[in-house]
Amino acid sequence: MIYLDNAATTKPFEEVLEAYIAVNNNYFGNSSSINLYGKKAAKLLEASRKQIGDILNIPYDKIYFTSGATESNNIAILGAAEHKKDFGRHIITSRLEHPSVLETFRSLENKGFILDYVDVLPNGQIDLKHLKSLLTKDTVLLSIMQVNNVFGAIQPIEQIADILVDYPKVHFHVDGVQGVLKNSIDLSKVDSYSISAHKFHGSKGIGMLYVKSRRSTNNISYGGGQEDNLRSGTVNLPAIVAMAKALRLCFEKSDITKEKHHKFKKYILEKLSNLDYLEINSPLSNSYVDSIINISLPKIKGEAIVNALGEKDIMVSTTSACSSKKFSVNEALNSRGLSEENIKGSIRISFSYFTTEAEVKKFVEIFEEKYEQFREVIESGI
Repeated sequence: MIYLDNAATTKPFEEVLEAYIAVNNNYFGNSSSINLYGKKAAKLLEASRKQIGDILNIPYDKIYFTSGATESNNIAILGAAEHKKDFGRHIITSRLEHPSVLETFRSLENKGFILDYVDVLPNGQIDLKHLKSLLTKDTVLLSIMQVNNVFGAIQPIEQIADILVDYPKVHFHVDGVQGVLKNSIDLSKVDSYSISAHKFHGSKGIGMLYVKSRRSTNNISYGGGQEDNLRSGTVNLPAIVAMAKALRLCFEKSDITKEKHHKFKKYILEKLSNLDYLEINSPLSNSYVDSIINISLPKIKGEAIVNALGEKDIMVSTTSACSSKKFSVNEALNSRGLSEENIKGSIRISFSYFTTEAEVKKFVEIFEEKYEQFREVIESGI
C-alpha cells in the first residue's frame, strides 16, 4: 500500500507509540493529584510542555493541551470573541480556512458579530490590500491559517502581524496544523496558535494551543481548572508525552524531510505536467509547501480518481478529510476563482517523513496508466 494522504493524518513514529505505552504503564497517576504518582505525572507533564516550548521557541507556560486542533481553534476563537465583545464585534477570516475555523466564525455571526471574509488571490494567498481595507476600529478578531490544507499555499503571517500593529485590539489567531515545522514563523507576533499531533506522526486526540496572553482569552468550558482553567479536564498525559516526542523527532528530521518533499513534488509535477487536460493547483513555488500537491482533471470527479488509484492500493484524497464527505464545492479552491469543473475534479497528494522515492515513482506510473482511461471519458464529452 502506498499512503499519500498525509495531510489528513500521518503514521505515528514507532518511538512515539513506545512512549505512549510506557507512560500509560509507568505514569498513570492523575497529574492533578497530590500523591506521589500524581506528582510524578505532573513533573512529566511540565517537562513535555517545556520541550514543546523550546522547539517552537515560545514560553512553555503559554502552552495549553487540548484534544486536537478543532478544540484549540474553538477555544481560541470563541474565547477571544467573548473577551473582546465589549470592545467591538467585527471579525475577519478567509474562505481558505479549515471547517473548525469557518464554522466557529459563522456561529459568532449568528450571535451578532459582523463577519467579513478577506479575498483570496489566484495564487492562493490572502489579499493583504483587501485585508487592510476591511480593518476598522471595531475589528477584534482575525484568524488566518499558516498553510492551506487543500493545496498547500503559505499565508503571509508575519506581514499580517505587521499590519495589525496599528490595530492593537485585534486578536490574531493562526491555525498552524499544516504549517508547523514546514514553514517557519515568529510566533511572538501572533496571539494564539494551534497544532494537532496526528499531523506530525503523533497520536490522535491530542493537540496544543499557544496563547500569548491568558487574559485575552476567556475560558469557554468549565471544570476542575486544569490548563490554567482554559481547558478543564484530566490531561491526556500519554498522548502529550508522545506529541512532544513526535514534534522533537520531526524537528530533528525536518531538513532531510523538506529536501525529500521538494524532490518528490518536482518529480511529480514534471511528469504530470505533460498530460493533456491536467490542471496543477499547487505549483512548485516558495509560496507553497512541498508536502501537498493538488491537481485536477476536468469532467472527472475527484472521487472517481481517488477510487481508481485506490484499486491499485494508492491512497490519496479529494479535499480536507474533515469535509471530503460533504458533497459541496470546496470553499478553499472556490475562493481562488477556480472553475467548478476544476474543483470537482481535484485530488490532493500529500507526503510525510515515511514517503519514499519508490512510492512516488509508482504513484506516477499508476496515475499515467489510469489517466489513459480518464482521457477517453474527457474526450468523449461524457
